[in-house]
Amino acid sequence: MTKLFYLSIFSYLLLMGCTTSSKKTQSKPNEPKVPLLRNAEVKTIWIPDRIEGNRFEEGHFIHLIDKQATWSE
Repeated sequence: MTKLFYLSIFSYLLLMGCTTSSKKTQSKPNEPKVPLLRNAEVKTIWIPDRIEGNRFEEGHFIHLIDKQATWSE
């Protein structure tokens, strides 16, 4: 009796696992599609330490934006 019970529970769980994993989320037909935002292209440059007169400027990075962020099509 217990083997049949466990077998039926196992079969039920196996069947439920297979049916729920194949479902895919689909967007509603009336929902507008939102485009993705592409990252900006950024160039990073290291500026070394420098001394000008009595002024010391510590080394640092500057970031230059080559291309702005854009929407995908």
